[in-house]
Amino acid sequence: MTRVFSLLALCAGAAVIGWTATTFIHQNTLALGVTITIAVVFLVGCFEMWRYQYATQSLSCALDDIKEPTSDLESWLSKIDASVRDSARLRIKGEHVGLPVPVLTPYLIGLLVMLGLLGTFIGMVDMLQGAVTALKGSSELEAVRAGLAAPIGGLGLAFGTSVAGVASSASLGLISTLSRRDRLTASRYL
Repeated sequence: MTRVFSLLALCAGAAVIGWTATTFIHQNTLALGVTITIAVVFLVGCFEMWRYQYATQSLSCALDDIKEPTSDLESWLSKIDASVRDSARLRIKGEHVGLPVPVLTPYLIGLLVMLGLLGTFIGMVDMLQGAVTALKGSSELEAVRAGLAAPIGGLGLAFGTSVAGVASSASLGLISTLSRRDRLTASRYL
């Protein structure tokens, strides 16, 4: 079930990033660059979570296959992904160690929001510079209005990076939470 919800969250995050990126094509290359960076960070986090889910699934399957106590611990451990093998061995021997947790994903979840905000702030600075130029360029009201239309329209585009950052952060956060829940269940069973 976690894989299905994770896939749905990945698709939702990717769809928002893709939609945002298409609004920037041929309009704002800087915002497009920030959005592409958000996409790369999101995919790195999703890949780490996929590996984490795979390791958890290998542990869960190995635990489900146990019908009676085994005398050959090493052959049983060989069924488990290498990333959790040593921790599982130590837990079986009575040590109180936790199973490995994701390293990058917790950081990337916050980074995605910050990248979205960075794009927005860059867009706001660009908008303010355009507004100053428009106001200094003419004293006629219609010319000022026309001059302000483009910078304010750019501000609307800049907020798209925040949408992409927040949506991808929320999606990756959901994937991470579901994955950690599965790992905790497998850890308790171990």
